[in-house]
Amino acid sequence: MSNIDCNILIVEDEALMCELLGSFFTDKGYRVSFAHSGEEAIEQLKEESCALVLSDLRLPGMSGLELLARIQVDWPETVVIMMTAFGSISSAVEAMRLGAEDYISKPFQLDEILITVEKALERRSLRREVRELRAAVRERYNFSNIIGRSKPMQELFEVIKRLAARRDASALIIGSTGTGKELVARAIHYNSDRRDYPFIAINCSAIPETLLEAELFGHQKGTFTGATETRRGLIEEAQGGTVFLDEVNTISPNIQVKLLRVLQDHLVRRVGGRENIPVDVRFISATNQDLEEIVRKGDFRKDLYYRLNVVPVRLPDVKDRREDIPLLVSHFLEKFAKQHGEPVRRFSKEAMRILMTHNWPGNVRELENAVEHALTMSNDEILTPTDLPENVTNPDRDIIEEAAMDGASLAEMERRYILHMLKKMGGHQIKTAEALGIDRRTLYRRLRQYGITEVSAFTDAPIKRAVRASVQ
Repeated sequence: MSNIDCNILIVEDEALMCELLGSFFTDKGYRVSFAHSGEEAIEQLKEESCALVLSDLRLPGMSGLELLARIQVDWPETVVIMMTAFGSISSAVEAMRLGAEDYISKPFQLDEILITVEKALERRSLRREVRELRAAVRERYNFSNIIGRSKPMQELFEVIKRLAARRDASALIIGSTGTGKELVARAIHYNSDRRDYPFIAINCSAIPETLLEAELFGHQKGTFTGATETRRGLIEEAQGGTVFLDEVNTISPNIQVKLLRVLQDHLVRRVGGRENIPVDVRFISATNQDLEEIVRKGDFRKDLYYRLNVVPVRLPDVKDRREDIPLLVSHFLEKFAKQHGEPVRRFSKEAMRILMTHNWPGNVRELENAVEHALTMSNDEILTPTDLPENVTNPDRDIIEEAAMDGASLAEMERRYILHMLKKMGGHQIKTAEALGIDRRTLYRRLRQYGITEVSAFTDAPIKRAVRASVQ
């Protein structure tokens, strides 16, 4: 972190000392502000938090120790160094007990206090990095958590690796609901040289436009009702790291214009502010819509689209990578076993057949939920079809995939598909023939060939018998 990213608040009632320290730290590249009492320091911190407070122990009104205690409660990320001309072991111990980062006695050499400040800020930065990395490990958002050996997934891994190596390239992740867009965005971040800085995810559709602008860009105190303090926006908070804009297609034209300026100029201006603040962040966006089509309709800026879509990342649906389903199921079984401290269970052959042939409109998320449902509903070591959710066991199945798993012939595949459509149409032969695109007499001949002589309209009982017979 550069010095310009670190602002220091000096709390000192002696004007000469304030001037000396302020000039010294400004020359070293720090942003410096001043307060002449504990009360004034609190008001300044309410306006804008800072990285470090350098405070005298003895102040008019609120003492330095009282100020320290207040900062520990309200601004725990801010480190405090106490200084005093009345140094004693007891006051030093008390300051450190209350959470001071360090302690220095007057008179001191300027180089001495510089070393103290630099070490304190370095420790603060390390603590933040450790906290963020531990959180990332806990959530298991890393490259190895993306499961798949299929060709579409191998191609995806290659794109992620290339993006991770290019720290500034914007990416647009395109995929259906439940395919793991945020997981991929985090994999790009945590495998890049931005990994030690924040990853901030923003669901653009979940925040009203009036609030989204202030959330993204920050705001000055008094800009609108409720703006009781100056706040940095999420783009500023991500300094050095990655901003993930989920459902980016939902942002309004007004915010699109401001976002484009950030991408072009790498500058943020807070709502109600006049200062342009430099930012160094990577933008990763995601959508489950055809953003190019939205651009053609005029609902999304073309220039912003090209800025966001430097590298498109397309995520395959689960139904397009069925060979990965056993790996995903195994991963989820192990994950939930570890969470609950129980042995790893498994699915029966019949249950795995259902999992392999379901179309998974909710993709990986739906598959994970189905596994958890089965584990919850059964205490047995082997999970069966009756343990799976009804929407998984009784939906329209992928007949072609199911027949391929059974090694069925082309004629058998045709038979299964015709019976499937007949069941779907409630036994109505005319509608079934129309849906299949064949002549009604052709359908009659096929049904007689399959041993079905009676089919009541809108009744699926005879069809169920036929389907059961075909499976046997």
